Amino acid sequence: MLQFAAMFCFGQTYHLGDLYTAEDGSQGIVFFVAADGGGWAVALHDAPNSHAWCSVGGDIPTLPNYDAPPQMAFADTSGYTNTLAMRNYVGTGTNYAAGVVDFNHGWYLPAAGQLSLIYAQLPFIQAALTAAGGTPMQTQHSSTTYSWQDIYWTSTESNGSEAWLLPFTEDAGAFESWSYYTGTPMKVSKTMSARVRAVCSFPPPENENIYDTTLTYSWNTGSTEPHFSDVPLQTTNYTVTVSNAYGCSNSASVAVIVISNEPQTYYDTICQGASYNSYGFVLTAEETAGIEDTILTQTLSAAGCESEITLHLTLLPPDVVEIEEHAGLSFVWNGITYTEDGVYTQYFNNQYGCDSTVILTLTLDGTEPDTTAAEETASNVLYLPNAFTPNDDSKNTIFLPVFSHPEEIESYSMEIYNRWGTLVFRTEEPTFGWDGANAIEGVYVVIVQYKSRHDKAKTVTGSVTLIR
Repeated sequence: MLQFAAMFCFGQTYHLGDLYTAEDGSQGIVFFVAADGGGWAVALHDAPNSHAWCSVGGDIPTLPNYDAPPQMAFADTSGYTNTLAMRNYVGTGTNYAAGVVDFNHGWYLPAAGQLSLIYAQLPFIQAALTAAGGTPMQTQHSSTTYSWQDIYWTSTESNGSEAWLLPFTEDAGAFESWSYYTGTPMKVSKTMSARVRAVCSFPPPENENIYDTTLTYSWNTGSTEPHFSDVPLQTTNYTVTVSNAYGCSNSASVAVIVISNEPQTYYDTICQGASYNSYGFVLTAEETAGIEDTILTQTLSAAGCESEITLHLTLLPPDVVEIEEHAGLSFVWNGITYTEDGVYTQYFNNQYGCDSTVILTLTLDGTEPDTTAAEETASNVLYLPNAFTPNDDSKNTIFLPVFSHPEEIESYSMEIYNRWGTLVFRTEEPTFGWDGANAIEGVYVVIVQYKSRHDKAKTVTGSVTLIR
């Protein structure tokens, strides 16, 4: 019999917003709690004055470079090792960002991913800082020019001459002239000055028999308890989703491999460029980035049994959506105003959590737009998911295009063809999707024709992968 526990709160004694006190008496506000109950806390006060990222410049050889896009910097949460690398490279002087933190007592310059977590929970963190007698993060700057007053350094390096920082301004247009917006990492020269707010890590508690009853648990077995027991007769994946009172949730999985003399075959999916560890197979992010759908086989031995395990792994590629738009003097796309012709790119996660890209080719004719409210409506943008799984698990079971302004659609049709060119589905209802009934796994061609109230008629062609 095996015992399974939801490690999101296993042994947890700190909660978000709690006041953390280190052994030396220094304090901070908890902004992240890990699976084992350890986590991160942000210092109560900024370091005095502003500081450069690195006083001597140069590409620190032991630091990974996150050059572009900004979203890649969010992946870095190695603030402690980053700060250690900087101090080993530059020294321990107090004239640069990593030198002014109390590193000897465990405080370090946060990585971009850590600082972005603080920003994501800013109102909550600000209130906790104030209640603890700390200084709220600086957010009141409203100038349209660059200033260190409300931006904070991260320990994430971009390249030899630039590093990442994060604007905390409450004025969404404060950095408009720089094409950067509040809460988005921006890379600037390492010699620039900005604020420094240290963070520290705290270890898991020694007591490993405490479960956080303020959280809710949902296992794929149907259990809603923090832990349960099971006796799997075959290799089985166990998944738990843990949610808090604010609707935030996270999931984790573990595969219990049961050895038998009979061959075993499993099917799974993973985003290209993501690491994979299940059913006894381990692939790095670099390995999945360079392959397509694959069949992996290995032989496992245990307790005198030997079993051949085969994994059919479907790689979900990132979406690349290309759109063309024509406008007058300017064009607004996802809150950003563009005033020049050009090709622009934005990044997002699709419904499967895979990194995806939208490429906009914009042409402006320089004419004044009509001022009626109706004609100020933004152009309709269509997004086509690249995969769906009609396997009766109530998740991603319907393929349906997504419009940015569905209420503006006047005419619509969608046709889906198989690899032999046979029409397998057609609809003229924008809210009626394809359920994949009687269709086999594979790639299907999608053709969508539509006209919005204030757009010309458009045709969008793409593909969707049906996964059972």
